[in-house]
Amino acid sequence: MTFEELEDLFLALEINLNPSTFHGLLCGQLCWNDEKIDSFMTESADIFSISSDRGMDADQSLRELYDEIYLNLKNSNFTFQPILPCDDAPLSERLESFGYWCSNFVSGLADGITGQFSFTQESKEALSDLSAMGQVSDESNEDDDDERLYYELVEHARLSVQIIFSEINTSINEPLS
Repeated sequence: MTFEELEDLFLALEINLNPSTFHGLLCGQLCWNDEKIDSFMTESADIFSISSDRGMDADQSLRELYDEIYLNLKNSNFTFQPILPCDDAPLSERLESFGYWCSNFVSGLADGITGQFSFTQESKEALSDLSAMGQVSDESNEDDDDERLYYELVEHARLSVQIIFSEINTSINEPLS
């Protein structure tokens, strides 16, 4: 699903939310648990005041998005991509959405922590970087250097998420000694 498709779904549901915000939060939560789709759907319907009729229409689309995200996170070829505005959108809009995505990924990840979990230094740095990227300024000169830096930030965020996801899921799936 693209940014624009998710934006259209939100408009149809009368939800005023940046798609990157939602996607970042969902990705952070999925790092911990892929079996929470039903509770996530219920919580989302409550949070956004989605009526039963509208909720049923959105349910399938959101479940497909949920499955797509999880499969991309699990993919060993690192196919995961954050949902961000298309390249034709102004850089300031893409930067703003990127900041929303990163900060909400960190929030979603924090929501999933239960019990004791100790991140490796690499994951701590990745999480710190994502947190800092959530504070990115949306001011831009719209020049080639800013475009290049934007793509570097997105790639760094993408790889950081993969590092965190891989570590959590490797640790969760290790047998207890």
